[in-house]
Amino acid sequence: MRIGIAMSRDRPNWPVRRLIRAFEAQSCETVTFCLKDLSVHMDSEEMQFLLPRRKPLDVTGIILRSIGGGSTDQITSRISVLEALEFSGIRVFNRTYSHRRAKDKLATLVWLAHHGLPIPRTTVTERLAVAVAATKRYEDIVSKPLRGSQGQGIFRLQNPDLAFRIFKIMQTANQTMLIQEFIDTPGRDIRVFVVGSKVIGAMYRYAKPGEWKTNVSRGAKPKECPLTTELEQLALKASKALEMDFAGIDILEEDNQLVVSEVNSAPNWSGLQKATGVDAAEEIAAYLLHELKG
Repeated sequence: MRIGIAMSRDRPNWPVRRLIRAFEAQSCETVTFCLKDLSVHMDSEEMQFLLPRRKPLDVTGIILRSIGGGSTDQITSRISVLEALEFSGIRVFNRTYSHRRAKDKLATLVWLAHHGLPIPRTTVTERLAVAVAATKRYEDIVSKPLRGSQGQGIFRLQNPDLAFRIFKIMQTANQTMLIQEFIDTPGRDIRVFVVGSKVIGAMYRYAKPGEWKTNVSRGAKPKECPLTTELEQLALKASKALEMDFAGIDILEEDNQLVVSEVNSAPNWSGLQKATGVDAAEEIAAYLLHELKG
């Protein structure tokens, strides 16, 4: 069996290398590629998917780590190519539109709220006046880009005048404004890793002293988080709501209540492995092969 891994770069990063090793341990060959390099040729009877040098993409399943960056046309076409792969019988993990929803913070919140899961109070708008009013109403806010990872482009504001200046720039740049009420956590959040219908581990991510962002890539310290029934059930419900095969669920603690802030479709698990000893790559490989053979 051959498994494809769709990446955003030409060279595999740490999670992709771990996945390759995990599949090799299962006697499976892997093929790494970027969606920007994949072409599709079709007529009414068949579809062909070719990599550079007209090499066929001969795989049974694909792990979708990234669609990659690009213009609206390029992103749209890659999503359509992924959909064509699914139509041709190649299973994509996570499924194309599950991945797309998780990459869009607004879509994630919409689907979580639709399924009755707790989320931070949020305003999404293209109107400057509405954004500033939300800053005044929430008093302490976090502004996030619709797409992004590792805490990039996220900032905290408490001053409406400063908010006006920043949101004015965003409006001029034709950016949608996503504003959330800042949740005063105990200096940490919780990342729960779900594979299939199982929680394989969880970690606290403690922000650096004087910081509030809890991304491990920005210096936050991972520490094992005990799994409770409430925590497991909330993470599983969030993963199921977005129809994920595997996901990193970010959860905030607010006044002894748990709130889902984000769902990550291609999370990095280096912090989880360091904190818990759990190798998510092994769990993902075992789940994927079980699904393909079933």
